[in-house]
Amino acid sequence: MPGESNALTPIVRSYSFGHLVHGDYIQPIHPRDPVTSSGIAEYDQSLDSAIDSLQLSRACTNKLSPSQVENMKTNVVLANEAIATAGNAVRASAAALYEIKKDVKNKNWTALTESGALQMSGRMARDLVKAYESWIRDSDVPDEALARVSARVLARIGSVDAGKRTHAINKIKRGEGYTEQDLTKIIGNTKSPVRRQIDDLVAQAEKQIKSATNEEKINQFEKLKMESVNLEAKLERQKDLNIELNNQIKKLMEENKDLRKLLASSPTEAATL
Repeated sequence: MPGESNALTPIVRSYSFGHLVHGDYIQPIHPRDPVTSSGIAEYDQSLDSAIDSLQLSRACTNKLSPSQVENMKTNVVLANEAIATAGNAVRASAAALYEIKKDVKNKNWTALTESGALQMSGRMARDLVKAYESWIRDSDVPDEALARVSARVLARIGSVDAGKRTHAINKIKRGEGYTEQDLTKIIGNTKSPVRRQIDDLVAQAEKQIKSATNEEKINQFEKLKMESVNLEAKLERQKDLNIELNNQIKKLMEENKDLRKLLASSPTEAATL
């Protein structure tokens, strides 16, 4: 019968060699390495094994033809491997940037991140290094997890105390809490409103400065200069307000102390009457 013949016929898969990816089943082949028939055969065998062992739920494959199920399983494996590859790239990029930073003075490092030589923003480069030296370097967090978390969040994880950091990393390992909003619930919001406003202005300036003309850069500089003056004034007002609040707290504490003395002496006075 046709069904029996198909069941006995082994599946022959054909893959594009461009799909070589890194992961638990498949080892990466460097672009400069010679493409050998044995390497391709080993790749095909590893990928076949990963696809064959993949279990999809009935809801995923309901009313699909065998070829559609085969296509789904193949591309699920390739998609998962691509995510792992992206995460591996994040880790490798952070490590390379860290090697630069630790070997030069901070002014050289900062100049590099703002030079345009890196194919990322200066903020992203600094965040990756901060995350790498504070926790990624010694962490066993899976590569695929790193691909789902922004460099900003990775850096923030490294800036909190050990307990909160461990909680956040464990949540990422379990496949949960990949957004900044999710992780903020764990690590808290460590920035003041003024600090966040300054950071937002810096990030906005970094984004605009690369595509701006010299005239636009001058105008942006003047605008940022005025913003800086306004923020400094706001910061001074905040400091004055803090001083005033501290004085009010001290006054209330003194009043509370006097009330405690009055309450403590009341039973004694009542007993003498």
